Amino acid sequence: MKILVFSDSHGNLNSATKVIEEVKNVDMIFHLGDNVRDALKIEKIVPYPVKYVKGNTDIGDAPTELIEEINGSRLLMTHGHKYGIKANLHKLYNLAVEKGVKVVLYGHSHVPSREIIGGILFLNPGSIGDRRQQPNETYGLIDIDIEGNVQAEIMNIYRE
Repeated sequence: MKILVFSDSHGNLNSATKVIEEVKNVDMIFHLGDNVRDALKIEKIVPYPVKYVKGNTDIGDAPTELIEEINGSRLLMTHGHKYGIKANLHKLYNLAVEKGVKVVLYGHSHVPSREIIGGILFLNPGSIGDRRQQPNETYGLIDIDIEGNVQAEIMNIYRE
């Protein structure tokens, strides 16, 4: 299963739209908040599921956390702002252990990061729409095979 992971689009869907057009054989999109409205717009243009959580700038009824199980691997989606992720991942790690997940997807900082802590993969795809001090907008690409093995990478969107 191939999953695109977006976060922090902040109303700018130019890069997300480009990625959706260019990346083939996608099965699902995860949007990690800021802005949920963007996830709802994406939902209207793709033929596959879009799962999302709300971030610190979002209002409405979207969940702040969501767990998906795919081929036996449990993934936790959250924006991250409630867990102090700009300082460290301790609180998020504790949540991951409590929820029994193999992968944690989070955003908020706009800084892409991929690391393994205590056997749990933590992936922040960076920002798909507001790069701030980063050289490029970024997104995550996850592939989960039939046995539940997870491959995850951060992809750059190069400016022309």
